[in-house]
Amino acid sequence: MFQKSGDPVALAVDLMNTWDELEPPAERLPDLATLRRFLERRGYEAEAKRATGKDLVRVRSLRDSLRESFGAEDEEGAVVGLNRILDRSRARPQLERVGKGWRVRWVGDVVDVVASTAAMSLLEAIRDDGWERFGTCAGAPCCCVFV
Repeated sequence: MFQKSGDPVALAVDLMNTWDELEPPAERLPDLATLRRFLERRGYEAEAKRATGKDLVRVRSLRDSLRESFGAEDEEGAVVGLNRILDRSRARPQLERVGKGWRVRWVGDVVDVVASTAAMSLLEAIRDDGWERFGTCAGAPCCCVFV
């Protein structure tokens, strides 16, 4: 992973890499307890506490949707897919103080918060550094992604 701890791109990359065919089992989010730990370790304690079995299913589906941006034919295709994720999300951005500065925090249902945070961070990565920085491991059967 190339992202700093707490970087929202890391949330997106880490989520997509919860499916990895390199070593069985490929599913790295097998149950609700694992999802809760995943969220807690990335600074989403409130969402971890609220997560349900339904959220686990929805987060796995979100993971697949996010992965499509890495398999898009071009930058525009990746942007369209990520914008579609944002369109479906009901989370809304709010500005909150962190130390002496400010950050955007998404507020909503568990999956909507994760979806908006992940999709927006990837869109910002495209805007700032270009889609060519997105990649998927070339070593079969590994299918992990990186930015």
